[in-house]
Amino acid sequence: MTKAGFLTLLCLVFFLLPEFVSAQVQPKFEHDTVYFTSKRKNIKLPFKLVHNLIIIPVKINDSQSLNFILDSGVRNTLITRLYYSDSLNLKSADKVAIRGLGSGHDIEALYSGGNTMQMKGIQGDNHQVYVLMEDVFNLSHRMGMPVHGIIGYDIFKNFIVKINYSTKTLTLYRPDVKLKKKRKAEEFPLHIEETKAYVYGKVHQQNGDTLQVKLVLDTGASHTVSLYLPTNERLSLPPKVMEAYLGRGLGGDIHGKIGRLNAFVLGKYELPNLPASYPDEEAIRPALKIANRNGNLGSDVLNRFTVILDYPHNKLTLIPNSKFKEPFNYNLAGFEISTPLPGTNLYIVSNVTENTPAKKVGIETGDQILSINGVECKDMLLPEILDMIDSRPGRKIRMRLKREHKVFDVNFVLQSRI
Repeated sequence: MTKAGFLTLLCLVFFLLPEFVSAQVQPKFEHDTVYFTSKRKNIKLPFKLVHNLIIIPVKINDSQSLNFILDSGVRNTLITRLYYSDSLNLKSADKVAIRGLGSGHDIEALYSGGNTMQMKGIQGDNHQVYVLMEDVFNLSHRMGMPVHGIIGYDIFKNFIVKINYSTKTLTLYRPDVKLKKKRKAEEFPLHIEETKAYVYGKVHQQNGDTLQVKLVLDTGASHTVSLYLPTNERLSLPPKVMEAYLGRGLGGDIHGKIGRLNAFVLGKYELPNLPASYPDEEAIRPALKIANRNGNLGSDVLNRFTVILDYPHNKLTLIPNSKFKEPFNYNLAGFEISTPLPGTNLYIVSNVTENTPAKKVGIETGDQILSINGVECKDMLLPEILDMIDSRPGRKIRMRLKREHKVFDVNFVLQSRI
């Protein structure tokens, strides 16, 4: 799937994970502790970045290293998929039903407390874990690599977390460490409410209106900004929008619209002409009752900065990086990519949108992508492919595809539809 397409797909998936739990056996939320295993003041960890999402290695109990998305919008650790060779040896487990965003039904999960979580130089005791009985997100196929779960608040609440998107490094500091302020950095109040971190920004709408919005800070959402129209009568759709499938929450599919804001402003930083998503009210109804928030701020904005999330001191620091002034693109090709065998270089068209360059040249769901602009896909990682087909409007793309036993070529030009 394209970077922009995945941006849409995940834009509302993660920020409302298991906050709403109805349990056949109500879990007891024990106090957990996450700490450095040495007297070091900080630990630096490399991460992988796919679809703007941060992937880090985590061990649960005596498991092998598992791939987790680091998501500031999620409350509890969630296992979304295990493979035949994975073993967690969970402590006591009770069956629960989890409800989230979307138009579908509750899904079953196992809740387990008293576990051990380990990262390089870090350990968490009495760790609470939810294991989904159904892989509703299909993260591994969409990320092009095995993805086992999502982790968030347990990390952010215990450390000062510095995310360097340029170098793909995560640095965790002890809460008593005082960081030197960089010259280009700006600090913002970080409002922690019920495990969620909120920031206030401004949206300049195309109707000329400017208003302040309260947004969940969400490293696990790969889009720019998502806005909930019912939360403020002054929020309005842009004049040019497109119907879009915005993602899949725990409760099912989420649909809505995509359109551009004149600008989004955070302190002294102004980001012009960025796409925003506007989910349908029915799918986000549970979120409308929480903390009077107007939406969420995703990683397609955050990755233009080095981000320091300081939950212990209620502070956010942003330092612009080399990507800060790059334009925001959205699904320029009009198709999405999945990997049926995660970890391999086999890429399949998983969805084609109507009235897009891909649709007009006859690309269909299920087509295998063999090469792009003369480069064979077997020699490319998923992020490299996404960067190529979602680079800029006007770029010419040549693709070789395979459908059943037939190999054929197509040519098209990347185009913005909003």
